Amino acid sequence: MLMQTNYDSFFYSYHDMFFATKKQMIDQILKDHKNLKETNLFIQYILSFHGNNYFFDKNVPQHENILKKNSLKNVNDITVSEYFINGKEVYKCNNKKFLSFELAIKDCSTNNNNIIIKTTPKPVITNVILKNDSSEKYAHIFSARIWYKIWMGCNYQCYSQNKFQFLREINQYRYAHGSLKLAENLKLSMYTQMIAEKTAKLYKKREQIRLENVAILTYDNAPMLIKKWYDENIYYNYASNSIIQKAKHFTAMVWMRTKQIGFGIVDVNKELLILISYEPVPNTPHLFTKNVFKRKI
Repeated sequence: MLMQTNYDSFFYSYHDMFFATKKQMIDQILKDHKNLKETNLFIQYILSFHGNNYFFDKNVPQHENILKKNSLKNVNDITVSEYFINGKEVYKCNNKKFLSFELAIKDCSTNNNNIIIKTTPKPVITNVILKNDSSEKYAHIFSARIWYKIWMGCNYQCYSQNKFQFLREINQYRYAHGSLKLAENLKLSMYTQMIAEKTAKLYKKREQIRLENVAILTYDNAPMLIKKWYDENIYYNYASNSIIQKAKHFTAMVWMRTKQIGFGIVDVNKELLILISYEPVPNTPHLFTKNVFKRKI
């Protein structure tokens, strides 16, 4: 799926993940399909959308080899197709559905002598969003819906000149988990900005950065940051009363006792260093069960 954010910028979607460039998406696809020959791996174009408008771009190849070395002129040449629906991979061959690639190959090999080609279609977000299901297995779909609502039509100027998009997205996630909205504290932002500028100097010197809630990313990837942190919820155990390192950005974001937030954003070496501070400080030991709750909507 090709997702257009504005007139000169594109985002791409695969397996409910967003990518700032097509190369990043392809790298992830190759990583997920190491056991397949690259010459036999194709991407199937599904749909494009801009704003609330969905359309099929005839100029985009419907079936494109992952390395762009060849294309399929006949869809019937495809033996196995992979789909990602409701958080699960589903495979289709000979008009039959399979829960594993191996079963699909077995069926195809006995009924078809054609080459085994695995395509990876990228479903449109709205096709995989279920009714307000709050189950954690649909967390990526939920965050994709929030991300699209907040960031569509926003370019570099949108987030470099103010932090409202970050704050809006964070507050959407907090609301979903039963926490009150955060308000930006200007003094806290001034302090956070000062720390961010000092941190940027360390980064230029390639010194280790020891801070929480900090990230260094390209301009294109900046809008993905909050969603990426929120999606750490898949690692969180709501019965735990201690910090889980893989989910620390998520728990900090939805921490109930937190009331205020501060931002620091520095342009460094054609990248953005983004630092976020919370007040009161989240992730307090032994208070997780009183501050981090499951999604309610």
